[in-house]
Amino acid sequence: MLRFIAWSVQWSVAMAVFLLVMAGAGWYVYNYALGGGQHVTVPAVTDLPVTEAAYVLGERGLELGRQTQVPHPTVPKYYVITQKPAAGRVVRTGRRVDTVVSMGQDFLRTPDLRGAQLEEARRAVTEGRFRLGSLARIPSDAPRDTVLAQDPPPGGELSSQSEIHLLLSAGNTRASALMPDLRGTAVAELESALAPFGVTLVANPVDIPDAPYDVVLNQNPPPDSLVYPNQVVTYDYRPSQQAQAPSERYQAHVRHEMGYDWYGRDVRVDVVDRAGNRQTVWSKQPSFDQESQATYLAGTAIRLPVTYIQEAMVEVYVDNRLEASYRLQGGAEPVRARGPEN
Repeated sequence: MLRFIAWSVQWSVAMAVFLLVMAGAGWYVYNYALGGGQHVTVPAVTDLPVTEAAYVLGERGLELGRQTQVPHPTVPKYYVITQKPAAGRVVRTGRRVDTVVSMGQDFLRTPDLRGAQLEEARRAVTEGRFRLGSLARIPSDAPRDTVLAQDPPPGGELSSQSEIHLLLSAGNTRASALMPDLRGTAVAELESALAPFGVTLVANPVDIPDAPYDVVLNQNPPPDSLVYPNQVVTYDYRPSQQAQAPSERYQAHVRHEMGYDWYGRDVRVDVVDRAGNRQTVWSKQPSFDQESQATYLAGTAIRLPVTYIQEAMVEVYVDNRLEASYRLQGGAEPVRARGPEN
């Protein structure tokens, strides 16, 4: 009996020592090996310059980890595209946050569009990852809408999604009228006054002291010049706060954030002007290479500058289905008109 009691006491002491050792080891691992056991929420550092991202992480007791640099068509150079762990995750202090950082736009070779028809040139511009810029037409013996010249010229280096402007043939047309003297005409009356001429009006706001408001101050082409169909007519005027020129140009910056990984998606952005004319200004084909999988991720955004007259719609298509649209009007901020957020 005494031997059994002694054996029980020995085992109890051994078990107590074992539990104390394990508790001490657990305490050491929790408090030292795992950084003191304090937890923090990972802040959002996407869309921030990498230097600012490092500062924001440091304020939370975190470190900036591995930085993977990739080209990106819309995110500025040295800005964070994605992060891991994602914003909102709870981690221990001292944890490193890895980022994918933009190297800016990659440069492409400008295609030679001379001699191509407009639709053929439009496809080449889109497929080459560029945007079609302004179009101008002049009389020519070449068939109508044949590309006569381009800016920038072919063969040069151009960043992705840059604009290529085209000079097109208006066909073997003849001047149909003389340009009237528009000086002193109210800007609100210009479109109806020049409608029979078939020209395109472009307003140029100026600030000239003592000049009258909301009337044409100067014009190009000048009065009594020959006028051709589809010719661009520009005019200067001093805008008041009460009136806007119907042909005044505005620029907006549209930002559309993708809520999912989209490297394997077909994405395009169209701009529809007030006359219903549609133009693709940005596009991306499905791609599964390492660079694309690090670039086109959930939480990244498409950012595009858009120039328009009076009003326009920006439409985002994913796999040929409309995902979102943004209304642009009178220089105001873009308004989301359709999409999952509505």
